[in-house]
Amino acid sequence: MAADSTHAGGTAVARRVSMVRRITAVVAMIAIVGLLMILVWRVYLHHERGVPTDEPAVVSLFFRAA
Repeated sequence: MAADSTHAGGTAVARRVSMVRRITAVVAMIAIVGLLMILVWRVYLHHERGVPTDEPAVVSLFFRAA
């Protein structure tokens, strides 16, 4: 039973393509997570810089206008 039709080993080219596809997928996932982390960091910095240092002054101006 050397030529068993249920055991198809495939070719070496197909194995390489499968491995390259997996490596590419892992690299793409790492890149997406990295870009997401950079975006979160930039949003955090944006909100840190945009907070007024004297919040009661903003509230008191609101009540004066009313």
